Amino acid sequence: MHRIILSIILILLILGSVIAGPEDWRIALCISEDPQHQMNVSWRTESQMNAPLVQVAQNLPQVMFYEQSVDIAAQTEIVLRSDSTRVYVYSAKMTGLIPSTAYAYRVGSEDEWSEWFVFETANSTEAPFRFLYLGDPQNGLLSHVSRAIRAGYGEAPDAAFLTIAGDLVSVPGIDQQWEDLFHAGSWVFATIPLVPVMGNHAYYIDGEWSDEHSSYWQPHFTLPENGLATLPETNYYFHYQGMLFVVLNGSEQLDEQAIWLDEILGQVEAKWLIVSMHQPLYSTGRGRDGTKRRDAFLSVIDKHEVDLVLQGHDHTFGRTYPLRKGKRVKGRQKGTVYINSVSGSKQYELEPAIEDVFEVTGENQQFYHVIDVQPSKLILSSYTVDGELRDEIIIKPSRNR
Repeated sequence: MHRIILSIILILLILGSVIAGPEDWRIALCISEDPQHQMNVSWRTESQMNAPLVQVAQNLPQVMFYEQSVDIAAQTEIVLRSDSTRVYVYSAKMTGLIPSTAYAYRVGSEDEWSEWFVFETANSTEAPFRFLYLGDPQNGLLSHVSRAIRAGYGEAPDAAFLTIAGDLVSVPGIDQQWEDLFHAGSWVFATIPLVPVMGNHAYYIDGEWSDEHSSYWQPHFTLPENGLATLPETNYYFHYQGMLFVVLNGSEQLDEQAIWLDEILGQVEAKWLIVSMHQPLYSTGRGRDGTKRRDAFLSVIDKHEVDLVLQGHDHTFGRTYPLRKGKRVKGRQKGTVYINSVSGSKQYELEPAIEDVFEVTGENQQFYHVIDVQPSKLILSSYTVDGELRDEIIIKPSRNR
């Protein structure tokens, strides 16, 4: 009898470690090109769902709020993992939403549902908001990145979105790393819209560097498709309450993206211009420099007086003075603030490549950042994961906008 009981316990423990329920579906709420009226969502399962759906309703106080929900059919994609096993990936776009409105949604099918998650759409006019920014996760996903995500959420639970500046995992072909990342993000990833940036490690395939990024990127996220057609969902932009946010792919087609960036920044009217890319224009890591990215993007950034550039890659922390043409601005001249950061356990030695551009630096610590966007100013607040405010800078808008 004791052997039978022990066998049953062992079987239950084994089954408990298998991806089998909504808590392991890797649900990712993602920003869209029109966050006033649309949000995107992706998730995945080990066994194929029959007629996968997203249900979305206004987040009303009534217990029966879900009676007003709308069903949205999800697209299904079969993804072959490196061990030749299959997983089923689902994506859907929640469209026709009302601006500045709280919605509840859940994903699944009539056989099994996730819990309800709540998000809010963007306002249709210029209005204050805040968002979260993290540097590279990459390593220590469960042990370290989890506390950075939770600390950031604790500081800004009302964040409009969360941008992660590249290298979300170290080796994208290892599915366990993605599982650890989504475990670290948990329900936060399903609640605060994600704005992921592709890093160079997305090109690390089967132990070698490749010219093409991992096929695991797009199945995990459903992102705007308004960038270059040759870089789908790895370079894109969206407008949010007076701010234009542009994501660049720092690993390929830099010259083509520079032309595209010049066009976008010149066409879209916004009080605030923020750019995010993985590799920094000004490096804080020993033996590194951002020459290629400066050659491609610096003249465009200066031309349009971009306010802030969010970066990662160097596994250190550094925030520049406002810069123009690589020099500190003088007087009331408008400059761009660049910041590098890291949220994971992989840390490099601090050694800025160019002297006199960084006002504050740090190493061997994890950081999260809150950006408050207001009509008259932008406040960049940088915290270590224990909640200590390490740095804060107020950025004024360009007089040319």
